[in-house]
Amino acid sequence: MHRCRHALLLFCLVVSALAATNAESADTSPNEAAKELMAGEEQPSRHPWDASVSTTWFPDSTIRNTGGEIGMQEVEASFGRSYRLSPAFNLSTDFAYSLRTLDAPDNARLPEELHTVSLKLGGNYQVNNETELTFLVEPSLNGDFKVIGTDDIRMQIGLMGRYNMSAKLTLLGGLIYRQGFESLPVLPIVGVMYRPDEHWTLSLAAPRPGVTYSPDTTSSYYIGGEFAGSEYQLHDAALGAKIISYRDYRALAGAEFLLFSAIKLNIAGGYAFDRKFVFYDGARDDVKVKDSPFARVGLSVVW
Repeated sequence: MHRCRHALLLFCLVVSALAATNAESADTSPNEAAKELMAGEEQPSRHPWDASVSTTWFPDSTIRNTGGEIGMQEVEASFGRSYRLSPAFNLSTDFAYSLRTLDAPDNARLPEELHTVSLKLGGNYQVNNETELTFLVEPSLNGDFKVIGTDDIRMQIGLMGRYNMSAKLTLLGGLIYRQGFESLPVLPIVGVMYRPDEHWTLSLAAPRPGVTYSPDTTSSYYIGGEFAGSEYQLHDAALGAKIISYRDYRALAGAEFLLFSAIKLNIAGGYAFDRKFVFYDGARDDVKVKDSPFARVGLSVVW
């Protein structure tokens, strides 16, 4: 166990030395990868460094097929740096950690904690006035961290093109390849973004649609949908499987406020549907959880 902890510490130190970005979630869900690619057009701010922390809380919810209730909390932290390498090419790196804690009865046979440590390398290249290309490379360790081995390694690689048909309308298209993942190994991104004026942004892009209203430079309000969750390696034979995947579909609304000149507060709430723990490489039933509301609060800072 000490050897595993030392390996994790060494990994974190190496990644920290390399890392530096726009702070984002460590959750290796398709939603987060799409979010990274879709945000590629954003220009680096005059503050290249940033960090963030957020938590999402679910109240106790009924487990449909085994009985009892499960409570769940997600905590995410990130820090990084962005670089403008040329007028046409922006690069960002990001080191992030997320923890999903589960409070479930013994008969559900679920792990108590699920961890993700990830390093994200992203870039945005302006081909011409109408066309941009965005890429994402994200290796990660996903597991219960009782033991850490090569089976915990996952990788996401994404590429997306953006074509500005006009000042208001942008077409999006791309793919996310998820190496090592049992679920959704290849995920397409397709859709449009429409900005009727400087206050409204309408994104009809799968898997992360949404509408944002920004009345001024210090606040914005949004509604949208998410496909949340990730996959983890298990190292506890009593659980009856070697891989667990959690996923749900979320509808949410929230607001973001700029505090002072460098701190942002994000508050959101919504409802999660079709919640499920899916097991691979084992012989046991999936665990289905009743739909539930959730609340989220986050804080980010730039310098």
